[in-house]
Amino acid sequence: MRLTALILSLFLIAPSVKAAAVKKYAALTFDDGPHPVYTAKILKILYDNNVTATFFVVGENAERYPQLVKAEHDLGCEIGNHTYSHPHLAKTHIGKIEEEIMKTDGIIKDITGMTPKLFRPPEGFCTGQIEKELIKLEKTEVLWNVDTRDWAHTETDKIVKNIKSNVKNGSVILFHDYTSPPTHTVEALEIVVPYLLDSGFELVTVSELMARKADTGGLSSFFIG
Repeated sequence: MRLTALILSLFLIAPSVKAAAVKKYAALTFDDGPHPVYTAKILKILYDNNVTATFFVVGENAERYPQLVKAEHDLGCEIGNHTYSHPHLAKTHIGKIEEEIMKTDGIIKDITGMTPKLFRPPEGFCTGQIEKELIKLEKTEVLWNVDTRDWAHTETDKIVKNIKSNVKNGSVILFHDYTSPPTHTVEALEIVVPYLLDSGFELVTVSELMARKADTGGLSSFFIG
């Protein structure tokens, strides 16, 4: 009886033990760059917050600004293929699509020493025929599930509200290095990145996110190939 009472008393006065927080992961992605002004600003925000992202670069822009692609790579970010000239794939012959992808692969490899494994189709448009081509080229098609709509000149506060309302464990967030003015991507990032970190998210590259499928509840609807 005394032993039972002692154990009970120890249990009652013992400090409560909090359950370990479940880690959450999200991937920031940027399309259409690099851009000579905005990409550098984006990279500074990532560097200042010690996080990485995935950049789906357009080949002709990478060709024009190779130092920015190298800076992305050197920061630990992932470089994906977004075609050479950003054509509308619905109006592009499959042979031309293959040419666009392979040309961009070569440019990225010349800059970083690595051939990209990830591909994001312009505007997210893809067909079964294109998907077969991607499999042949050993590419993984990457879509998204949080669209910031920065491409639509969305105001900063609305971009921030959109992300706060929709981000969850395993989210792939769509941004753009550059859109036609006015663009609010950089201003939104300055708010969103610290918010996500404070909310317990680890910001990782897309490939790192894919490697954590078991921790994020599965991501098959955003990755094909």
